[in-house]
Amino acid sequence: MRPTRLVLAALLTAAIVPGTWLRTAEPPQDFQRLATIEPIDVTQSQRGPFTLMAGWEMTGDRAQFGGFSALVVLDKERFLAGSDTGQKLIFGRPDRSDLPGILSSFDDANDGPKESRDLESLAIDPSSGILWGGYEFREAIVRFDADHRRNAEVRPPQMRNWESNGGAESLARLSDGRFLVIEESAQRWMGRQHEALIFATDPIEDKRPQSVLIDIPQSYSLVDATPIGGGRALILLRRLAWSIPPGFETAIVEIDIDRRNPDGSIPTRLLAEFGNAIPRDNYEGIAVTTDVDGQFVWLISDDNFMAIQRTLLLKLRWDRREKARE
Repeated sequence: MRPTRLVLAALLTAAIVPGTWLRTAEPPQDFQRLATIEPIDVTQSQRGPFTLMAGWEMTGDRAQFGGFSALVVLDKERFLAGSDTGQKLIFGRPDRSDLPGILSSFDDANDGPKESRDLESLAIDPSSGILWGGYEFREAIVRFDADHRRNAEVRPPQMRNWESNGGAESLARLSDGRFLVIEESAQRWMGRQHEALIFATDPIEDKRPQSVLIDIPQSYSLVDATPIGGGRALILLRRLAWSIPPGFETAIVEIDIDRRNPDGSIPTRLLAEFGNAIPRDNYEGIAVTTDVDGQFVWLISDDNFMAIQRTLLLKLRWDRREKARE
């Protein structure tokens, strides 16, 4: 590998490793700040059943804003994004509102070092507003009430051996009330199978989740999931692209936790690999909205608090009649 390519690749690889010297100083925790949301120029393009419709760049205080790794729909007009410093960003849908977002702390964001606040995933009960957060380093699932106050925590023993920088990366409350939590890293180097837990109900209450393995396309990591009905979910995938300049590649698969392979693992169905069809960045959050004019998939990127990356929000139309890529 040429020296220039090696240096650029190392910079991006370091961006997704904890504790890297490239990150800015850790932000103070007692604050509330506004975030700007500005449209960006995008070219409408299609991959599989998804068509890029619009995009926005989100910015805020350089020391405090960024690192968004999770996205959920609060209601018909608002999203909530969670960051790996334990912050939350509540913002109106930018296709319907020009109001700024509000960045503030979850109420447990002052507890312990940054590693104990590394929020990587979020799930929501749309009827009650209750939230669940997946925390990477402490291998925990935390429940928040509708006012986003922490009220319970569980550390499932099955998650104790998950990699400290790869646990609870994806968490979804499925439409039938079950929960799915997935480890980011594969069982073997460049492998396809990832450990996951299926909870029959609230993870705080269900003490005996089912352990399963999930198959995804080789060399990808799982970074977020969102429910789409019954026991099904969309899973957002990411991998490092060894190119000049280096960057990230994004894909989406569909999963039905009630379907099994002969070996008992759960298959996924590849819907799209995006390549250059969307602005390349480190997308780590996914959510779905159902509107009068169709269904839309929303992606948010994690800038890793690095000046060479951005916090982008994309809106993609999802046409389920289009044939997915098998």
